[in-house]
Amino acid sequence: MSDCSRLSDLIPAVVLGRSRWTEEEVSHLRDCPSCQQEWDIVRDASRLGSHMGGDLDPAGVTRVVLQRLARHAETLQRRRSWGFAALSSAAAAAVIIWAGRATSNRIPPAPPATVASLQIQLPELDNLLPAELNAVLQTMDEPYVGGSDDTVVGDSDDEELETGFDTWEG
Repeated sequence: MSDCSRLSDLIPAVVLGRSRWTEEEVSHLRDCPSCQQEWDIVRDASRLGSHMGGDLDPAGVTRVVLQRLARHAETLQRRRSWGFAALSSAAAAAVIIWAGRATSNRIPPAPPATVASLQIQLPELDNLLPAELNAVLQTMDEPYVGGSDDTVVGDSDDEELETGFDTWEG
């Protein structure tokens, strides 16, 4: 191994104080401009930042960092609470919308009203003319829903019977 390579390996250890130069290495370092330049670069680089932080107050820095962390925690707490409020509002709106749709789907629409009609097959009315059908319709009484005892179902006078028979006979 050449002297320059050996010195390049030793320079960082000497700068950090872990090793010392021998007389032979010191003479090579004085005579070799390449090794001298490398020594200067490493020595100057090790001194960078050494004067930084000398007037630093650790208690003050700690206090400032803790204050910033407390403010950050408050900000996070506020964001979480607003986020929770927004999320719960959105959930409530979704439930309202969903519940409104669900009830309208569950209740079937009301069927159209049908008019009750009496459908009795009367074959003797098939051959009647419209005027004759109208006469039969005029002679029909209202349906019996109950009433006083003096009228008996099936009690018809002779005139009503004649009219009914005349209509049916044609």
